Amino acid sequence: MKRLSLLSLLCLAALLAASSSVQADSEDDPPLISIDVENGASTMDTISFTGMLEDEVEPSEFFWRVAKNGTVFDGGDLKSSLDEIDSTSSRPQWAWSFDLSFDATGECACYVSLHSKDASGTEKIETRIVFMADENTTHLLGFLIAEDQAGMLVDGSLSISGWIGTYLDDEMTLGIQSSLAQGLITAAHTPDVFSCSGSSTAQQVTILSGGNFEIDWDISSKLDGWLNVELMACSLERAFADGASVHYSIRVNNAPPIIKLDGIDSVEETNEWHTFDASLTEDPYWGRTDMYYVWTLRRPSHTGTLPVDVQMGDDLTTYSVSATSSGNFTLSLTVYDQGGLSSTSVVEFDIHNRVPTASLAIDGIAVIDGEEIRLKTPSNTLIDATSSTDTENDAGVLRCIWLFDGVPLYEGCNRDFVWPDENVHRAWLTLEVIDDDGEVATLSVQLVHPDEVKPFPVALIGLVFSALFLTYAIAQRLRGGSEKSIPKWKS
Repeated sequence: MKRLSLLSLLCLAALLAASSSVQADSEDDPPLISIDVENGASTMDTISFTGMLEDEVEPSEFFWRVAKNGTVFDGGDLKSSLDEIDSTSSRPQWAWSFDLSFDATGECACYVSLHSKDASGTEKIETRIVFMADENTTHLLGFLIAEDQAGMLVDGSLSISGWIGTYLDDEMTLGIQSSLAQGLITAAHTPDVFSCSGSSTAQQVTILSGGNFEIDWDISSKLDGWLNVELMACSLERAFADGASVHYSIRVNNAPPIIKLDGIDSVEETNEWHTFDASLTEDPYWGRTDMYYVWTLRRPSHTGTLPVDVQMGDDLTTYSVSATSSGNFTLSLTVYDQGGLSSTSVVEFDIHNRVPTASLAIDGIAVIDGEEIRLKTPSNTLIDATSSTDTENDAGVLRCIWLFDGVPLYEGCNRDFVWPDENVHRAWLTLEVIDDDGEVATLSVQLVHPDEVKPFPVALIGLVFSALFLTYAIAQRLRGGSEKSIPKWKS
């Protein structure tokens, strides 16, 4: 029962955490302002503006403003008249409305904006362009960009979108020109009045029909740094002497990060850690801040292209690798700058394994490879290989295999030896010392059974007989020379 209760509590905690996470994400969402009037709407009388505001809580301020020719001239408070409605969202919603009359604005391409401010002063603005005009009006042009791009990091091309139009639906041109900037220039909420005779200086001109637009401006040849962007909207009708312009600065980011990576090339297997340092990696212009690092370690000698470790994070400028495992390794570092451009550097390094050294003592006496050892007893003989050595990381994991005339007999570095075959009185005992990488060191000694009787050597018997025969022959010759000769009979 207690276990079930604990499980229930854990599940509830997880649900609450998930709910809190969703709620926190929701609280981070900006207010939503919808306006029922479309860009380009026109009237000679009155336009009724209606719409809806959505947010977690009612805003501290909610108001509307009207501007023409870059100057705000009218507006009013809407907070006091907000009317909460049945919400179609997870957040509360309020309806609002007001009227805009020709008598109040006069002839204009009017920029009508709704402003919502929360308790911290964060402001959300939604804008519409309407034409307050007589039927014969010919010189009204509206221009609005959809996104505030001031201060953005941009590479390759700048995507510009918005709305452009005239009261009489003429075709228009949108020119773009640029110049070096010293820092951040924010765009004005409404465009400035612009003399279209100056649009000939534009570096790119696009002809547009009225309505929403989106164009791309190639900046791939621009050097990194602050760049002032001026957008100039003009009508193709010559009667339109004035247009509208918006300018702001962006951060050109065409050059990817330059990776500077220092680390090992080749080391011996140990218990140490080795660090690769990329702290000098930098963006050619924008510096070393706000970079994202992805480190990928592979071990081609053992696992091929399969990563054995991946680490990633903001400003993760170093990576440490343990030298406890030998092999051929590759370490890949990919660095992303604030604008999403990336560079990759790959280094190869080797961690070498040292072959262990086999050492053997029999009954406490050290022996060497190839030595002949006569055992004192066929059993209770201590064979000890614990003095075998290797690098510190492998010394504690060495395996010992014992072979008797090539046949595996024991495993373990300290054993009691019992002669396995009484019919054999001489045999080779081989020690194999194996580390965790499979490297093997061997040492062999010839063991002699204590009951072995050495046969009398045949060659020695032959040599003795030869020596005896030679001695006899020499003795006989010396004896014959000293005897008297036998007298001969005369006939």
